[in-house]
Amino acid sequence: MGALFLAGCSARQPGAKTWRLVGTGRTLTLNPPRPPGPEFTLRNARAASPKGPACRLETSDVSFRWKGRSAKVRAIPDSLVATPGSLVAAEGSKGPQGLSGETVLARNWFREDFLPGLAKQQSEGCLTPNEIQQLAQRVIDNLALPTSTAYRLRYGEFAMNGYIDVDAKFRLTGVEPIRTNGQVTGYQTSYYPLKPAAHGGVQVSAGASESNTAGTITVGTAVDSELLHLPAGATYLRLFFRSWSIQADRRIAVLAAGSQAALESATAGFDENPEAFCATASTRGVACVGVPKDTVIGPELLVQTNGRSLYVPVGGSLGDLFRAAGIREPKKVLPALKISKPYEGKLVPVDLSKAGDGLMMFVFTGGEQVTW
Repeated sequence: MGALFLAGCSARQPGAKTWRLVGTGRTLTLNPPRPPGPEFTLRNARAASPKGPACRLETSDVSFRWKGRSAKVRAIPDSLVATPGSLVAAEGSKGPQGLSGETVLARNWFREDFLPGLAKQQSEGCLTPNEIQQLAQRVIDNLALPTSTAYRLRYGEFAMNGYIDVDAKFRLTGVEPIRTNGQVTGYQTSYYPLKPAAHGGVQVSAGASESNTAGTITVGTAVDSELLHLPAGATYLRLFFRSWSIQADRRIAVLAAGSQAALESATAGFDENPEAFCATASTRGVACVGVPKDTVIGPELLVQTNGRSLYVPVGGSLGDLFRAAGIREPKKVLPALKISKPYEGKLVPVDLSKAGDGLMMFVFTGGEQVTW
């Protein structure tokens, strides 16, 4: 029944320029709107055309070579895809306590080889810092992957490593208690939009806030926060969810640095000793914003839905979007569902006709438009 019912979810006929969603559950795979195969070309992938042996990457899993401003890529996605049903405790995991690893990968060449390779090319003058994130997204967009895998490659293995990188497709949401005479009498929720920074990364700005005290709702501007006073140029943000102790048992931290390379270096220092690192972060040219135990800061991804902006949590799926939209009976809207997703600078429709009953587990990676 489910497969027959969902077969009508897209009235469009599959075309040459559509994303193709195939599979069920955790194996739900999104195939890019290009001819199948391991090789593809990214045109206009950088502004300049420097040459040299440093401007290429060759491993058994990925080949990345420049021809002028275009990148010639050969990539094997198989090792990036989790073994179905492999839910095991992540040995040596730095993720939240008690959280099992979502995925077991043969080898994550994307984060172990490809991203460090781009950083090295940037240091050698092959590309600029603000081109790295665009290249990373374009490579992911050209791989046939489960939607959840694509999300983790782009923003970080949050279940295994305990952090997520955020860009301008996110906003940060803070929730903190309101106290009267030392007693909690309500909560204030503040929203911090992220905007692209001129030289890569993002800038944090104050958005709206909503206070709820004894059932009385007050709307205003987001509260002042260390997030709004990050050092100039510290635009690369990484949000940690780990269980660690820093001054009054703080549990969440935001690292901000001036480049991806500086962020990776800061992460290494944070891994070694979060408390000591954050105490001296400013002397290292980075920022560490510690969040008290009774306060929460979390990222939410923007999804344009029926002409309005809705947000889903980390790893948010279609099911999460329906909850955000107040849809209690998704089956009633699935027949009219349409999803468009960015590809090479344009919104391209997603063919949902073969999605089966795994459609509710479609994970958004940013920039999608959804209607029903």
